[in-house]
Amino acid sequence: MKVGFYSPPAHQSLGGLELAIRSIKEYLQRDCLVELEPPDPGSCDLIHFHGLWQPRFHQLAARCQSASIPYVISPHGMLEPWAWQHKWWKKWPYYLLFEQRFLSQAASLLATSPMEKQNLQRFTALPAIEVIPLSITTEHGPDYEAARRKLGWVNQEFVLLFLSRLHPKKGVHLLFQALCKLSRLKQTLRVVVVGDGSQTYKDHLCKFVRLNQHRLPTVEFTGPIWGPEKWTFLQGADLFCLPTYSENFGLAILEACQVGTPVLTTVTTPWKEFLEARGFPVVRPSKNGVLAGLTDFIERGKLSSDHRYGLAEEARRRFSPSLVSGQYLHYYLGILSSRFT
Repeated sequence: MKVGFYSPPAHQSLGGLELAIRSIKEYLQRDCLVELEPPDPGSCDLIHFHGLWQPRFHQLAARCQSASIPYVISPHGMLEPWAWQHKWWKKWPYYLLFEQRFLSQAASLLATSPMEKQNLQRFTALPAIEVIPLSITTEHGPDYEAARRKLGWVNQEFVLLFLSRLHPKKGVHLLFQALCKLSRLKQTLRVVVVGDGSQTYKDHLCKFVRLNQHRLPTVEFTGPIWGPEKWTFLQGADLFCLPTYSENFGLAILEACQVGTPVLTTVTTPWKEFLEARGFPVVRPSKNGVLAGLTDFIERGKLSSDHRYGLAEEARRRFSPSLVSGQYLHYYLGILSSRFT
């Protein structure tokens, strides 16, 4: 079986989407041939489109139909409520004229979580929607003490880490607003922000920190660190904070969990059940919601080594590459077999 992958241009898929596509390809490669951007989709048995809003996808889909090649689509959160509301006045006409047909003629849609599937079901005339999560993408595990030494973070510091794209959707401004209201323990906190984004939003964040520095703990902006070095930050943090307004999956949350770092995130991610089962509060994406979550985490103190290893082991068990790749293979074979029934 040969599967062709098509994805948005590099500048539109940088970060989580790029990593997700690459990791899917790598763990499928053991069981089937996966080709990125095949020159002719007709050379494949099945095509998998990653993302939406790409005019060339419509041309490729037409070629698939003419060659009787089935195709599936992973929207990767691009039809989530928050994303849909962003520039909705441009998206609605384009969706009705082009995207709706592209979606409706797919053999299937693939969501990364039940929450994303539920949100996709708001749209009419779509094909069947299946759910397969993303998987762990590396072998990194807990290494708290070594990571702290490498980064120069002292034992008494409680380090809050934001590691994601700097975009209003990700809610780092909510974290800063909540920290201004935090009444205790600010002197022991360090806030580390890893990521990059639009200059306008970065300027807004830096201005807020500058104007409120007397109300905030130490805040450090490192810039983008997306390579292997990011794992040291994830391993050494006491709390990973992603107060996002919307995530169809939240790969960064899984990355934090796989190295045993507890997570503060919101009910607009699909991680509520997993995190609350381990005693971690999942909050509303608001200043007061994030404040309540921060207060809870800081008052209970740092996670023990045993709890870190337990969290990492559960993340690895639930989202192992072998488990997820088997689900993808079964999904693809089911699409192909349905052509002959």
